[in-house]
Amino acid sequence: MAQLSPNAGLVGVPGGRWRLHTPALVLDLDAMERNIAAMAAHCRGVGQALRPHAKSHKSPDIAQAQMAAGAAGQCCATLREAEVLTEAGISGILVTSPPTGAAKVARLMALHRKAPDLAVAGDTAAHIAALADAAAAAGGAPLKVVVDFDVGTRRTGARDAAAVVALARLAAAAEGLEFAGLQAYYGHLQHIADFDERRAAVKAQSARIREAIAALTEAGLPPALVTGGGTGTHDIDHREGVLNELQAGSYVFADVEYDACALTPENPRPFAPALFVHATVVNDVHDSHAVIDAGLKSFATDGPAPVFADGAPAGATYRFLGDEHGAVDYGAANERLAVGAQVACQAPHCDPTVNLYDVYHCVRGDVLADIRPVAARGNP
Repeated sequence: MAQLSPNAGLVGVPGGRWRLHTPALVLDLDAMERNIAAMAAHCRGVGQALRPHAKSHKSPDIAQAQMAAGAAGQCCATLREAEVLTEAGISGILVTSPPTGAAKVARLMALHRKAPDLAVAGDTAAHIAALADAAAAAGGAPLKVVVDFDVGTRRTGARDAAAVVALARLAAAAEGLEFAGLQAYYGHLQHIADFDERRAAVKAQSARIREAIAALTEAGLPPALVTGGGTGTHDIDHREGVLNELQAGSYVFADVEYDACALTPENPRPFAPALFVHATVVNDVHDSHAVIDAGLKSFATDGPAPVFADGAPAGATYRFLGDEHGAVDYGAANERLAVGAQVACQAPHCDPTVNLYDVYHCVRGDVLADIRPVAARGNP
């Protein structure tokens, strides 16, 4: 893959980070490794398993680094992510978005033949029945099913404790399936900026999770696994005592969205920014701004704007100027960036930004250390 990048010749060259063909997705390996170590240490300290979400990085290389630090496996939002990580030898995969339809269920079963410990979330009777039919026909090790519980996202998941129990019973009774636990992910709470407000919101949903656990236990199906949470709630989930596994993913990169949140009471930003998009100034004729070659096609656009991390004047802000271009709006009069200058923008929302690129340009300091594929990008 490195040979397909126009930046391959810069690997190992001093200062190569600032000579890249742009726009380029840049990963600071030192910062990422510190983030991986910090979350692993946190989970060990609070007695919670960590199964990071690969939808953030889509990279077998990063998954392997997380596994080496003690992760229990990887969460995957898509079958493609699960397939790519399985081919790379990653175990303990949980597919968190229920794959429905005959074609996807067939792919899931083909993947299960390669990965007997594969687990999948299920949230409707129709989905559980389709999994049961396919698993019974396939034979082999039972497919683990984790019942998905809607804790406020109103996206996927069973709507209440009674529905959770009904689905768990279906999975437990089906030939070829194994009821493996409960998934409860409150993605809508992850970016509440204030820690206390976020904790109060988690507390309310945790009460519902406790209700579901109690109902499952009363039905003779106590869940061995209760998985969920994320980067925004990583220092809250363990305090409620309901989740025994954390699904955090974005902590490896610490994007603009999470930097706007107080992630812990003592240290609002425990994770270092590690993911950037480098861009080059292509026009400097305006007094108010410079034009760079990174626009709508270079960043996720569902949240905040990118933030300049290096190369831009203090106080400068980013503004979209179309598909291919963005503006460096100067923060003060008489500022200038020359044509050819490079800037580094912190990724605004890491997951969909990563999905726009084929490769990571991996740096240590100002040296381009490696070019690695974003191997699991794309759909479905």
